[in-house]
Amino acid sequence: MSRPTFEGIDIAGVHKYKDDVISGLYKGLQGLVASRKVTYITGEGRLSSPTSVDVNGQRITGRHVLLATGSVPKSLPGLTIDGDRVISSDHALVLDRVPKSAIVLGGGVIGVEFASAWKSFGVDITIVEALPHLVPVEDENSSKLLERAFRKRGINFSLGSRFSGVEYTADGVKVSLENGKTFEAELLLVAVGRGPVSQGLGYEEAGVAMDRGYVLVDEYMRTNVETISAVGDLVPTLQLAHVGFAEGILVAERLAGLKPVPVDYDGVPRVTYCHPEVASVGITEAKAKELYGADKVVSLKYKPRGQRQEQDPEDRGRDQARPGQGRCRRRRPHGRRPHGRAGRRSPAHLQLGGAARRGRAADPRAPDAERGPRRGPPGPGRQAAALARLSPERTTIRTTRKEQPHHGGFRNPAGARRERVRGHRHPLAQGRR
Repeated sequence: MSRPTFEGIDIAGVHKYKDDVISGLYKGLQGLVASRKVTYITGEGRLSSPTSVDVNGQRITGRHVLLATGSVPKSLPGLTIDGDRVISSDHALVLDRVPKSAIVLGGGVIGVEFASAWKSFGVDITIVEALPHLVPVEDENSSKLLERAFRKRGINFSLGSRFSGVEYTADGVKVSLENGKTFEAELLLVAVGRGPVSQGLGYEEAGVAMDRGYVLVDEYMRTNVETISAVGDLVPTLQLAHVGFAEGILVAERLAGLKPVPVDYDGVPRVTYCHPEVASVGITEAKAKELYGADKVVSLKYKPRGQRQEQDPEDRGRDQARPGQGRCRRRRPHGRRPHGRAGRRSPAHLQLGGAARRGRAADPRAPDAERGPRRGPPGPGRQAAALARLSPERTTIRTTRKEQPHHGGFRNPAGARRERVRGHRHPLAQGRR
């Protein structure tokens, strides 16, 4: 992708790689549109009526109009983006250098993605977020994990205090917060979200209902004007590419006379492309408790490689009842072994019958009546004691296939071949009778 040197990152190579990817996607989309015999006009358009658009001095008329004019980076009141020391994400994507230091205003998706990428390039980063956590739209647990990972990477951040102002210095900018803290860096990246592109395009003149620049639509993406629909960042839904695609497909199917299903925004996957990445689908835990009540929500947390499963503190006392038993027993988490080293299980884990527990050999070929009553698997301590009572002359059992987990102990799989080995004693029984 890029060619690192002793002087730094080959930023020209980075931009070339990025531009090649964008160009390939753009050309592919153009080819797809042409193959469907869709007329494509390049120019600045304006809605002139509920059924027409003016572009390049030409009026294009149709039975229906779909608005999809997208969004642009936003700023804060009194904060001017000059494109030099105070930049937006659009400027950051074409920046011709790697800054020595940067302040990222906004700890949302765009802010943490740029902070992560720049940190990989060796930039000294500080994120300023007014809310209590980074990526605040995600679950609080995910936010805390990301904050921990960013600390380990050396990415600084200030949470819970609003932006107050910015001043130019000899070497860059100085950012002030309402709590009195100040930060200095070479440049300031304003990443406080994106706003809809709707001003001066004739939407309001055509009677389209709007709110804070967004076009208002129903679940089928219809506006209050019968012949006009709107999709993408122009409407107040999730600003994600696959959401815009889904909304466009919905409109196309509706206009074609089909019966499309509205987009389930709670079921849309979301990804923040930082390091580590943050991925989620569905509502957050806080939203679930708000909708269904805290007593109806249980949180399960998994550690890496599926080694153990944890519950929230208030749920840890709720044991799982086993079918057919009158009392509750907690099940051992998957992947945890009760005894022995990982990857090996000693014969002490074998489930011995009642005969072995009484001090005589358990012959697998003997009927259950001869082997004694089956009382369930004993614990590792009782198993070792039973093996210790076996004399060297008596028969012990050795399996030739790995035992499989079964409830609290282990059992042999069906059809496992067993061997009778005389004169064998388990190491735990050495020196003991």
